[in-house]
Amino acid sequence: MSELDTYYDDVMSNIARLAIANESFSEEVFFDNRMKILIEDGHSTEYEDKGDDNNKDIRGGYHHCYVRQKGLRVDGYEYLIDRSTLVLYVCHFVQSPEIETLTQSEISQFISNTRRFYEKSLRADTIKGFEETSDSYKVASFINKIQNHKKNKIEHIGVRIITNCLLSKRIKDSNLEEHDYFDNKETTLDIWDIKRFFDNEVSSGESEIIEIDLLSEFGKGIPALPVNLESSSYKSFLCIIPGEYLAKLYTKYGSRILEANVRSFLQFKGTVNKGMRDTLKEKPHMFFAYNNGITATAEEFEINDKNEIVFLKNLQIVNGGQTTAALTITNSKNSEVSLHNVFVQAKLSIVDTQTSEEIVPDIARYANTQNKVSNSDFFSNHPFHRKMERKSIQITAPITTGQIRGTKWFYERSRGTYESAKRKTGTATRVEEIAFMLEYPVHQKMDKIGVAKTSVIFDGDPHIAVRGQEAMFKHFAEKIQPRWEKGSHNFNDSFFKEVVAKQIMFRDGRILVMKHISGNKIQPILAYTLFMINALSTTPLSSGIDFKKIWNKQCLDDLLASEFEKSVLFVEKYYNDAIEGTEKTVLSLSKNAKFFASFKAKVESESMRNFLSADYRRAIALGL
Repeated sequence: MSELDTYYDDVMSNIARLAIANESFSEEVFFDNRMKILIEDGHSTEYEDKGDDNNKDIRGGYHHCYVRQKGLRVDGYEYLIDRSTLVLYVCHFVQSPEIETLTQSEISQFISNTRRFYEKSLRADTIKGFEETSDSYKVASFINKIQNHKKNKIEHIGVRIITNCLLSKRIKDSNLEEHDYFDNKETTLDIWDIKRFFDNEVSSGESEIIEIDLLSEFGKGIPALPVNLESSSYKSFLCIIPGEYLAKLYTKYGSRILEANVRSFLQFKGTVNKGMRDTLKEKPHMFFAYNNGITATAEEFEINDKNEIVFLKNLQIVNGGQTTAALTITNSKNSEVSLHNVFVQAKLSIVDTQTSEEIVPDIARYANTQNKVSNSDFFSNHPFHRKMERKSIQITAPITTGQIRGTKWFYERSRGTYESAKRKTGTATRVEEIAFMLEYPVHQKMDKIGVAKTSVIFDGDPHIAVRGQEAMFKHFAEKIQPRWEKGSHNFNDSFFKEVVAKQIMFRDGRILVMKHISGNKIQPILAYTLFMINALSTTPLSSGIDFKKIWNKQCLDDLLASEFEKSVLFVEKYYNDAIEGTEKTVLSLSKNAKFFASFKAKVESESMRNFLSADYRRAIALGL
């Protein structure tokens, strides 16, 4: 069995388990699972739902939908405000013990059905033919609203196919002919098959390589002046980049060309600094003089005899993301604006792959010291995560009943590092893989997203923890950064053990929730229950949940588990009472700040003082 086949089996087994647990269809679970990967890697953006149903503004970000009528097909949609781009998704999931093949005829059918739906959505009379409560009506109305919007519009269309099949070897490229364009707008096709996901996974979660052939893209390179440095660790150039180049690259690659650490925090909402906008519209030739320029890095480059850079590998803009987006937005939203005479100064550093992970974040940090972007914007590669990774290697968990050797908790700083470490990048023997899994059991794997989520919940913000990965992680970063600056020494062994204890509470608590709750209610009820238990455990006689006890036992004891189940039922009833007689759902309500404020007030009220049993309150007070 090949590594790809093994990966496929693992994916399908995981999807089957999640589908049963969430009482969902396997295809829906697969699609959601794969979208999380694309969002994390910058290929897609997450829709931030704050639970404010009355907000009518056009928001960017991915939405799942189910549009499958005769000759029509859309499984998800996403409007990229900063690029005036609409992305339509098709999920092709095949329930099969072996990897099936995705053929050209299937792809052509998907494109045809998706294009037909898009073009129907442009006509108001067609939309009226859809049932108002259906996803077809919702998506078509959204598309029609953007198309007729004063500020936002659709300039580009993207079709993205997500599949667990393997792309046929007969398909050489994914280029579309003009006759395939949607409503005569430039349309691109992007296919994520099982091999592409596998390749992405084995790269330890690193984003796909971006290779830019400037001659092919633009017909000309970038004028560059080499800077003579004594350092051998990097090369540097001063460049003049045409505004058209930056706008086109951002339209094509989006946030993937923004330095990975700031990607999640520079979510452009379609608004541009007034000074930049006015300059581009009225005095484009002065943009070079007025703008501070950008700072960028790349891993490899090629330069011709005219001192023009003609090739770049893994271009990353570490300072100047707002400038890049401003060029793109202003140009796409104002047909009278031309970037022909707009140029941007750039400082380009060439840093090799081996040292880029350490050097690039530092370049980003120092390049942004005079900007409004705070240090929390560089959190994805923050030393906090490196320290957590080191602690996970150093600290052995207590031996529990039935074990004959100690185990460890693996901290996955980048997605896929657990599998890479297990396989030693493909060189490990089966015996070595088994030894690794005995030391780091798969159920003792945690990642930075999971750690962030539990931290946000226990810090008192469960409504933010359920809103979405990007919003939650940004909130976590902004909270913990000042603590790190105040004293990184406080992130010690005890801190690591408490983090693990919170992961155990989340893991075991989820199982307890699932005894009573199913579907998309699990996540919000779990988050609010954890918050509630933590809040009620903090009394004049106790500082809170005994995390040391959880770490030592590596599970919840019977007393805490009993209190947890009782709290689950309380939270469920509180939600049900709140949504009764309305069209709201538990999930949407859980994200609403006003609803959480009312829940928190209830938990902190006098009537809840003795909600937890006397035995539990005595145990945490005495440390039993």
